[in-house]
Amino acid sequence: MTEFRDLDEFFDDSLRLPVGGKVYVIPAPDAEVGLLCQRLMHASLQAEQGETVDDPKLNELAEVVLNDDEERDLYQRILGPVWDELHADKVKWPRIQHVGATALVWVAAGKEAAAKIWASGGTGEAPAPNRATRRATAAAATSTRSRGSGTTTTRTTASRSRKAAPSRGKTS
Repeated sequence: MTEFRDLDEFFDDSLRLPVGGKVYVIPAPDAEVGLLCQRLMHASLQAEQGETVDDPKLNELAEVVLNDDEERDLYQRILGPVWDELHADKVKWPRIQHVGATALVWVAAGKEAAAKIWASGGTGEAPAPNRATRRATAAAATSTRSRGSGTTTTRTTASRSRKAAPSRGKTS
């Protein structure tokens, strides 16, 4: 009978990113955030390729990433304690954004894909979902028919109240 070694003996589920001479160790997010990142990446790639995005929960997903505050919330959820560490170290927003985008791709597509995003320096040469793509995805969600429905899906754009610092892994 085959026996498997304990996963903790050989599996590294963190991402190490050097910024300004310091290495930030981003822990793996919980399953909820991981699945959210995968769905976000999949939906953005579909929209970028001009495909119809037909997902009954896409409206909910699109609402998570529509404005700057919600983008910060997503990065905070992905980065976990590293979010606070970056702020405490007074890292500038464009760098935090690049760390967050790299971590999002790592969660959704693995370390090799994240390395391409990291090496791009934010130029967008790798297939990372940028804000324009996410907004295109959200726009597609407003005009995409949900499965089993003869009507067009709609979403409200009224602002929602949000906690000042939502904890990682919880949805609003």
